[in-house]
Amino acid sequence: MLAYQSRPSHPSIVTIVSLLRWTILCYVIRIYAQEPPKIQPFSFPESVEEGEHIQVTCGLKTANKADTFKWLKDKLPITSGEEWTILNHGKLSVLILNGATTESSGNYTCIAQNYFGMDMLSAQLNVKGRPKWKEQPEDVVVGVGNSVSITCSAYGYPIPNIEWAFLDGNRKILINAIGRIKLFENGTLSITNVIQEDAGRYLCEVVGYSDHKLQKIVQLTVRVPARFEEKFHVERVHRGDSVKLECDALGDNPMTISWNKDNDRLSRVDTGRYQIFDRTTEGGTLSEIQVHGVDHSDNGIFTCLAKNAYGEDQRTIKLIVLEPPSAPSDVRVDQTWSRSVRITWMMPYSGNSPVNKYIIQYWQNQGTPHRLEEETVSSAQTSTILYKLQPGTSYVVRVMAENDVGKGTPSENRHFLTSEEEPSASPTDVSVEARGAGTLHIKWKAPPKDQWNGQLKGYYVGYKETSSTDSYTYKHVTFSEGLSEEYLLQHLRKNTAYGIVVVAFNSAGRGPESQEIGKITKDTDPPTAPSLRVTAQSETTITIKWRQNKGDADMISHYILFYKENSNTWNEVTIPHIKKKEYVLQSLRPGSIYCLYLQAASQKGNSNPSKTLTVKTDGAAGPMEWNLHAVISGEEELPEYFRLPVLAPVSASVAIVILVVIVSCMAVKKEQTRYNRDIETVTEKIYPYSMNGTPPQRYVDVEKTRPLLQPPPPPPPFPLPPPPSDDYSAPYATLPVNDANNSTDRRRNFGIGSKSNEGSIDSRRQGDGNMIQERAEVHHHYDHAA
Repeated sequence: MLAYQSRPSHPSIVTIVSLLRWTILCYVIRIYAQEPPKIQPFSFPESVEEGEHIQVTCGLKTANKADTFKWLKDKLPITSGEEWTILNHGKLSVLILNGATTESSGNYTCIAQNYFGMDMLSAQLNVKGRPKWKEQPEDVVVGVGNSVSITCSAYGYPIPNIEWAFLDGNRKILINAIGRIKLFENGTLSITNVIQEDAGRYLCEVVGYSDHKLQKIVQLTVRVPARFEEKFHVERVHRGDSVKLECDALGDNPMTISWNKDNDRLSRVDTGRYQIFDRTTEGGTLSEIQVHGVDHSDNGIFTCLAKNAYGEDQRTIKLIVLEPPSAPSDVRVDQTWSRSVRITWMMPYSGNSPVNKYIIQYWQNQGTPHRLEEETVSSAQTSTILYKLQPGTSYVVRVMAENDVGKGTPSENRHFLTSEEEPSASPTDVSVEARGAGTLHIKWKAPPKDQWNGQLKGYYVGYKETSSTDSYTYKHVTFSEGLSEEYLLQHLRKNTAYGIVVVAFNSAGRGPESQEIGKITKDTDPPTAPSLRVTAQSETTITIKWRQNKGDADMISHYILFYKENSNTWNEVTIPHIKKKEYVLQSLRPGSIYCLYLQAASQKGNSNPSKTLTVKTDGAAGPMEWNLHAVISGEEELPEYFRLPVLAPVSASVAIVILVVIVSCMAVKKEQTRYNRDIETVTEKIYPYSMNGTPPQRYVDVEKTRPLLQPPPPPPPFPLPPPPSDDYSAPYATLPVNDANNSTDRRRNFGIGSKSNEGSIDSRRQGDGNMIQERAEVHHHYDHAA
């Protein structure tokens, strides 16, 4: 360790370190030996008159000197000048006032400061004298709702008294600190939440030494920004009435007011539905919208925005159009029974007025007007059941709502059909007429329609012999929807008493039977129905002709013509039984449509009616609903040879004849073709009958100039003599023999000659040959026949 002791440092470094140590030590000793300055109290004289020179000394208590001195008056620094002179020397500072004035009054502060700290001390100087303005009040402009302060202060000793007053014309109204108005000790007037009524002239009055006064009048101007006292309003109006929406804006003019409806700007140029008018008022501007004939589309939010140079404000008006409720929606026929139905619907728009009740209207839909029925239910219901309905009846139902404004529009019509029940009444006005041998003509009318209990499908006509104990036999008659029904009951026993009943039925079943009517059938038939046709017409006449079965001529006594105009009642005209069978119906209306039919009358009864014809007279009687010719309906106007009963069999007969001719022609053609084919395919068979074997000359070669076939000759006018006997011998079995079968076949195939002729032809021989040809034999037969 001893070997490694450090060597002494450099002498200069040791000197510097020692000096630094002594410096720090001296600084520390000085800090602890010094202290901040302390100022001795000082004051101004109690009674100072204007113009006096006053001095005051600010000295230190401690031995240490102050590095700097400063003077403040009412917390504001002052420096040497014409009014003040400041002298600083070591431990003190002297302030000299060069001629005191009332403005010199105030609070003076002396500040001493050195390296170790600072100290300050204040004294009040009061200079007696008349008050002088320290801060005069000035005119003020303030907005409504804001706050304003008006300062008013003065110098003087004794301290002057400051009062504020409001000048209302020549009256001076002293202002006291109350509510929104406050008065401070320094003379400041403060008004919070300024209103328009605060505007006016204010007087600040200062009373000081020897009752000397200072007065100053200021103008307080209150600027009123555009504003609305009522921010929201609800306006209710009945639909169809006129309404006026007002926005009375308060504030300073000029002012602009704009209108919006549901955030859409309303134009002042387009005055279609909304007319906007503005006028200046004492407190601002009044703008209004006039709406004539208010409707549903005018419901909404109207806003008016008022603007001026000092602000803007907005007012909202909700326009509610009071109207009857809208039509209930989704009206449904939920369930139907035979005499009741359940109706449901959805709640409609109330029309801005609560719905009080619902009215259900219904009526029968049977083609003719029916009484309107109504049922009322409370507003809490959206369904109901309608009772006391007719079974099987078509109805129309609709629903409407009602509020304090009135009844709303009805909903769409809904049709429904109640379930059917059996008819509750029997057919009426049943009558039976004997129409001939074993025939009864039955007429009746449908039951009263309110007792159908549905749609009639038809009738059952029951009949039985009066003396029989058997049940009725029924005939089905389809419902025709006419005013009356009729049925021709045929194939009954002659001269027999029958009981007749009629029963109506619908899909639900059959109703009660009518009262039985007895009738005896006749043993002879009445005339047949005449065949009627129209031959001419004019503006006032219609000419008719008819045909009658010739067998009925003896029994007919007269004819009865029935006619009517359009849907009027039928009229009857009796026509004598004349040979001409023509009649002119007169005194008719021009351009009218007439229906007519004819009956033949006899002691045995009237015939069935002819077919009904519809005829339009000439002339103009207004536009027609159809394009009608003279005879609009009825086949009887056609000629007899064009009528279906004649035309059908004739056409069928002609068709059959044409078919037979065609088939015959085809058969002949086929037979001719077959014949030609057989002729061409016949082989030339050679039969030897001599010993030398030399082929004989062919007959066909001898007759080259003659045609093979010639048409058969016409039959002779008298019988021919019998042909000569066949004396030719047939020594060979191969020689063809014309027996009965061969001749028959040939006659069938060729249709010519007889057996005897064929035999004579076969027996011929050629002089220079032993062989003959069958083909030549055939042609020779035709020649020989010729």
